[in-house]
Amino acid sequence: MDQEEKFNPEDLGNCELVEERKVGDWEYIFFEGMQTARASTIIVRGANDFFLEEIERSIHDSLCVIKRVLESNSLVAGGGCVEVALSVYLDDYARTLGTREQLAIAEFSEAL
Repeated sequence: MDQEEKFNPEDLGNCELVEERKVGDWEYIFFEGMQTARASTIIVRGANDFFLEEIERSIHDSLCVIKRVLESNSLVAGGGCVEVALSVYLDDYARTLGTREQLAIAEFSEAL
């Protein structure tokens, strides 16, 4: 460069720890304890390209879910929680019965 480099201290930021660590065969620089973080890096490692693509897709999907929850400020429970709750309820209900229906309800509860 022909000119002298100058940095504004407000643009540089600060952190409590800057450390170089070896992860697998590679060395990475980690910044920890930053007061304001605008970006983060996720290191993804895997056995082959297909596995890495699946991990990347899963991370992307997860980040999109977090983004939508933060934007809408609401959450609808998912991931089978309705089925699990119904299974627990039906199992408890089946234990109150004394007839053969108890077996059918308990088996349906277990199937859920």
